[in-house]
Amino acid sequence: MASEALRLRMAAWEALLEEARAYAARVRETLGEARVYLYGSVARGSFNLESDIDLLVVSPHLPKDPLERFLFLQGLNPGRVEAKGLTPEEFAQAMAKGALWWLEGALEL
Repeated sequence: MASEALRLRMAAWEALLEEARAYAARVRETLGEARVYLYGSVARGSFNLESDIDLLVVSPHLPKDPLERFLFLQGLNPGRVEAKGLTPEEFAQAMAKGALWWLEGALEL
């Protein structure tokens, strides 16, 4: 019984990872250069049935306007992905300030 529950949990995690990888592939197809990080409950393995897939996209080709950037990232999303976007400069500045603490344990896709 426990092994069946574990098998189902692993299958659910793999499905979420596959959705995250597919989103990352769409980002790279559209933007070219991009780093994509999976963070949050899916990265930690503590997700539930209602969890979204938290991703951070870092690319020099993201729209500069925050609303346009949000709409662009959401436009690539047919599923449960919730993506944030930063340019490499914004990423470096935030890292230097310690503002990206929530990326601890993140997986780069």
